[in-house]
Amino acid sequence: MKPFLVVYASRSGCTRRLAEGMADRVRTLGHEVQIQDVRTEALPLLERYAGVLLAASVHLGHHERGMVRFVRSRRGELDGVPTVFFSVSLTEATVEDVRRPDQERLDARRAVSKILEGFVLETGWRPQRAVPVAGALADPGHWPLTRFLMWAVARQTLLDDVVREVTFTDRAALNREVDQLVRTGVARSQCSPSEPVEPPPFRSAVEGAVLAP
Repeated sequence: MKPFLVVYASRSGCTRRLAEGMADRVRTLGHEVQIQDVRTEALPLLERYAGVLLAASVHLGHHERGMVRFVRSRRGELDGVPTVFFSVSLTEATVEDVRRPDQERLDARRAVSKILEGFVLETGWRPQRAVPVAGALADPGHWPLTRFLMWAVARQTLLDDVVREVTFTDRAALNREVDQLVRTGVARSQCSPSEPVEPPPFRSAVEGAVLAP
């Protein structure tokens, strides 16, 4: 059985921690996994892996440039293996926040869709599945606006301690996506070369979603 690969591009560290959680989930399912920062080392041929999980943070409406460059250069290989792409942003946190007005959440959902389509246009690659993930507010020490937002969240949630990071990620939903990719990779690996598994058609996780009341 081939191992799985997790590739991430992170700025504040939130996406890196999510990627580490994905790798831990794959190990829990009984499979080998390699985790790789997209900026550090050249990766071997992707055909060596049973599946590839990619995660990139979003800043100012665009994914990390390192991930864009990686996907653009390896898109042919990515088309040959099961993949799932995780787009990590605070905009998705607005989408998932049932306390927000419906129109605000709808506007955020449209923004997330636009960001994902922008990634497809930038890279020339359409992932088999694209999943928006709510990220986190991290305290970088010298960003006054971010520190103010974290203080506001702390007051809203009645937290007394100093807040260093406020995480909005739905871990259970993230695990379900990882599980699905692993099942697809295992099924593909068990097929003979004469019976290839057709990759599933692209479907964004934001398509067909219904706002909670």
